[in-house]
Amino acid sequence: MALLVGGWFLWPMMSTSSAGPDEKAAPALAGDDIRENVEARPTGGVGHLVATMMARDVAPGKDQPTPGTWATKKTLVKGRGASLVAVKVNTAEEDAWTTELPGDICAAAPYVTVDGRTAVAYKGGTNKDEDACDHLVMFDLDTGKRLWDVTIPWKKSFLDEPTRITLTRGVVVATWWEGTAAADMRTGRILWTRGHAKDCNDTQVQGGKALVVSNSCALSTTDYRDVQYQVQRLEPRSGRAVWSYRAARHVYAHIVSSEPTVLAVEAGQDEITDLLSLDEQGKLRATVRMEGDHYEVNCDPERGDGCAGAIVTDDHVYVVSGSTSANLGNDSNWIVGFDLETGRSGVKFEAGPDQQLHPIRTSGSRILAVKEGTDQVAPMSLVELDPATGEERTYFTFTLPPGATSGGGGSSTTVVIENGKIFFGNSVVRGSGDKNLPKAQWMAVGIARAGG
Repeated sequence: MALLVGGWFLWPMMSTSSAGPDEKAAPALAGDDIRENVEARPTGGVGHLVATMMARDVAPGKDQPTPGTWATKKTLVKGRGASLVAVKVNTAEEDAWTTELPGDICAAAPYVTVDGRTAVAYKGGTNKDEDACDHLVMFDLDTGKRLWDVTIPWKKSFLDEPTRITLTRGVVVATWWEGTAAADMRTGRILWTRGHAKDCNDTQVQGGKALVVSNSCALSTTDYRDVQYQVQRLEPRSGRAVWSYRAARHVYAHIVSSEPTVLAVEAGQDEITDLLSLDEQGKLRATVRMEGDHYEVNCDPERGDGCAGAIVTDDHVYVVSGSTSANLGNDSNWIVGFDLETGRSGVKFEAGPDQQLHPIRTSGSRILAVKEGTDQVAPMSLVELDPATGEERTYFTFTLPPGATSGGGGSSTTVVIENGKIFFGNSVVRGSGDKNLPKAQWMAVGIARAGG
């Protein structure tokens, strides 16, 4: 199972929280801040289903995009085609609300505000292009209410690059191959736009605590690999560059975290070779070598919301190792912390025999992860990793319903942890069964500690 992490998920920060005794009290945040809940400390136990979401009418052999997975105390929310759909948490698949959009959803923000809002982009069909991903919508996760709907100056490019959207405090930002635009989170008013210039295009935007953009410049008209990346931290409401970091020629740069800024780079290979930490002026602080396939960090350009296998705290980046065995059902891995100031390795968390750890997001100074058995027998578990003590603590163990994380079309699973619950959501589902009676397909599932 491929697990996506990031945003919320890395979710991506600190509103209502149940901090442990070793956590410093977080300052009060405004509604426009990005949510980063600190979860209550683990108590152990067994998990049970608290939310299920099914797609019941997908034609056999056809793929149905189901972008975005968000959760609050009350609802589990997903996109499906041109709809936003929600079920109530702690019920037997009881619908909460459905909001229809004028066009299919084409991008979903990975973050949620403290007061429970997020954003999607949909195909509005302006520019006389049915695939124009040119509308942004901000909506409330508990009610489905559309708070505003605004058109962005989307333009078609010769490359089939997806639109990506993100949130940072008070601002929604969308980027596509031909430009970037920012909208006020409360009103939808366009604050600034910028287009491509001199063969340079914005390729990734990362929100959360700050706003960082990766810009790619083509240096040759005949060799697509001859590029140079510039990473910029932007002032969210003006689009002004606070600092710029220029990578070496032929080095591809992906944004792992906006604050502190951490980059994953491909230097001469089609895989991540190094992690780079930058300081508050955009200067290089430290380099962490990936040592070939010793560590497993994967950056999907179409996601634009961090890299799987790397989780960033205030002073460390935690990286997943490669598997220790190629034998079927006997894989194990570990997570290692690297200091952002020195690049030196520190605490190490071993998954143990026949198990693997998948880090999902931070919770204060700790890391939330899924532990998964590789022997097809052991249950999964939601665990907390504490770098201060090197200890692992279990929230609860659980088993997913058969097929709950399958999707088809090469899809992956987004994992969200909120309010003591873990949610798995597919980004696409594939229909099966008879054309007159298609089988129900899992879109998302939520699990919490029984009796918790």
